[in-house]
Amino acid sequence: MSKILTFVRVNKNNDEYTNEQKEKLDLYVSKNSFQIYQSIEIEINTPDEENKILDLLKRCEPKSTLIVYDLNVFGRTIETILEIVKFLLSNKIRVMVVKQNLDLIDDKDMLTQMILGMISMTLNLEKDLMSLRTKEALTAKKLKGESLGKPKGTIQKSKFDKQRDKIEELLAVGLSVRKIAKLLGYNNHIGLNNYVKKRNIRDRLPNTLDIAS
Repeated sequence: MSKILTFVRVNKNNDEYTNEQKEKLDLYVSKNSFQIYQSIEIEINTPDEENKILDLLKRCEPKSTLIVYDLNVFGRTIETILEIVKFLLSNKIRVMVVKQNLDLIDDKDMLTQMILGMISMTLNLEKDLMSLRTKEALTAKKLKGESLGKPKGTIQKSKFDKQRDKIEELLAVGLSVRKIAKLLGYNNHIGLNNYVKKRNIRDRLPNTLDIAS
């Protein structure tokens, strides 16, 4: 008989949802007299931590059954949910979903394929709606006379940020931007020169004697 596991997504910022998962899973397991081999809990407090879910589920044995409260435990986007569900099914792990009343047997099962197809359609619809909402919001702003894009003077993150201390140090001893770019392994000094200018790095350094480029 396959091993049956339950999976709970724990979020310290949403205890209500965490407790709801546990309560509903306990009721479902009791009602169906399942013998649970393992109860898995994983703490996910930010979207960036969702990759831990897939890393953990990779350790589930083939032919196991995974019971979850709802599909949302796998991710906060349909794309992520679909990726994880497809991974589980392709590895012969059955997925039972309490809230949506789904029993996803494997990726060869016809009903399961239909359900995954519907989820994929929802994903495409979500992307289309997001694009439409964005266009409408931009048009509304434009009609109101609001400027689009980032506020003037906004400084974006740059690949040079991680070496800023070194760049400032080399500028302080008088090296040209061209030489600094070559020394730090950048193919083009123009990007670095723009970086230095936009952040007024030279103005914050003591007076230096420029070394010829």
